[in-house]
Amino acid sequence: MVHHNPRWQRSHRMLSLMSVTLLLLMMLSACGDPQVQSQASTDKAELDKAIAHAQSVGVPNTLLSPILKQVNKLRNTNEPLTLFSSQPATAYYSNVAKNYQTLTVQVRGLEYQSTQQSGHQATVDVKGFSSLLSQRQSQGYVEANNFTNTLTQVQNQMNQAQYPKQFLAVSQKAQAAVESLKLLGTANDDLMSFKGLIKTLKDSNLDTTALDKQAEEDVQKFRTAVTPADFHKIIENLSAQSQTANTVSTQAVPYLGQFKLGLYQDSINKVKNYGGNPDQYQKQHDADKTLLDDGNFVKFSAQLNRDMADIRLPLLQLQATHDVTQLLNDTKNWGHAHQYHDDWNGQSYDQAYDYWNGTLYDLNTNLSYAQTADDFQAIIDETKDQRTLFTGMQADAADNTPYNAVHQSDLTLMKAFNATKGKVILTSLYQDALRVYQDGKLIHSIQVVSGMPEKPSPPGVTVVTNRQSPATFKSFEKDKSSPFYYPDTKINYAMMYHTGEYYFHDSWWRADDDYGPGKQFPHYAPAANNEGTHGCINMTLNEAAWLWDFTTPKDPNGADTITAIVY
Repeated sequence: MVHHNPRWQRSHRMLSLMSVTLLLLMMLSACGDPQVQSQASTDKAELDKAIAHAQSVGVPNTLLSPILKQVNKLRNTNEPLTLFSSQPATAYYSNVAKNYQTLTVQVRGLEYQSTQQSGHQATVDVKGFSSLLSQRQSQGYVEANNFTNTLTQVQNQMNQAQYPKQFLAVSQKAQAAVESLKLLGTANDDLMSFKGLIKTLKDSNLDTTALDKQAEEDVQKFRTAVTPADFHKIIENLSAQSQTANTVSTQAVPYLGQFKLGLYQDSINKVKNYGGNPDQYQKQHDADKTLLDDGNFVKFSAQLNRDMADIRLPLLQLQATHDVTQLLNDTKNWGHAHQYHDDWNGQSYDQAYDYWNGTLYDLNTNLSYAQTADDFQAIIDETKDQRTLFTGMQADAADNTPYNAVHQSDLTLMKAFNATKGKVILTSLYQDALRVYQDGKLIHSIQVVSGMPEKPSPPGVTVVTNRQSPATFKSFEKDKSSPFYYPDTKINYAMMYHTGEYYFHDSWWRADDDYGPGKQFPHYAPAANNEGTHGCINMTLNEAAWLWDFTTPKDPNGADTITAIVY
């Protein structure tokens, strides 16, 4: 029999308990500094919060993905298990905390970067939308009025946008509108071509009742179309209808063929006039004529349609390049022949720089990016408008009528751009004078200051939008040593006349006599840096207040369309 000593058993139990306690104390002492662990947890929570915020405001996952991978990698690491020393665990949590802090800074940096990029893109897209809308309106497209409310909405959203997803929504809406406005021109051309085809069939004594009805339906759809899908559907329908009409026209191929060959020859002649090589197209024209003369009508029709489609894009590219280059040279030559002599510094300055160093310079740049027929057609249309405006400048330069009286150039431009009704603001860049018309009658005149040669005011036909009172203008140039830098400046009345942040606004810092002809060139005006503006059109505080009142809708629930013609 074995006898147990109670005293020995108690001592053994106490020793075991002390051993376990000692072991636990040693393990706890190896868990690291609790404050460091707490800081790591706090930093992790801050990182999670930053990531959640970045995702919620629309920072793309493609930007966040590398950071999310590092976060997952960190979360899969474990605290080192060591006895007797807390140093490894403390170092671990300290390192984790630093990683979380670094990643948090990176997330916030990506949010800032994404906001800046999306904001810039939205600005570019809204500018493109506004410019193209103004162009379509000046071309007389009544359908363009369907987009004015959309522009106002987009501009309001742009003013309120703070985060990437908000800027993205602005861009998407503006880009869709731009695509629609481009397709508007294409659809209109196709519609006119379809109507021309119907007329030719009528002239051949063919029954066009069904085609006439289709054309009427097309016109109604065209009048109300606003989305790219709307216009694509119209263009698709017109293509199918034209094919049907061409089938019907088989009976009139001899007459219709000669008509189409004439159109093709006109295009070939234009290729030559614009400096292109017409030889390959002329050979194809002659081959098509042979098919027609031989009575091979089916093959003739198919081949001629292909040939006319093939010549369209290169012809538009040649025309756009020719028109921009020609007007660029014309404005340079005229501006050099009509220099402004500056008595203040004894130098002479070429005029019309608002064209050759401004809008036409931009159009020349756009040529290098243009790819589609719509792209080139838009450049052609804008260049035509710029030619009309430049002709207005030339006429105004030869007009000795006082600045505050009706100028013939104003009347001519209002008629050319369908702006004889309603409220119109015309600005003569040659005279630095602004004249306000209502229903074709002059009601007010203001002497102004326009953009200096390095920062021209863009000529164009636009609509006054984005009115702010007051406003704070911030310099695009961030280098304080740059001559184009200026500190944040409060403006009392600002009315945007051209996208890209070009405003009619007060320049309260200028002297009352610092407005009018020549003030866009170097002169004595210390408070205004002795020069013109950065592209905006300045006027006195009182005149800006008057213009603000003029552009304010009289009906609180309505909206006045204020046309701005700068030439």
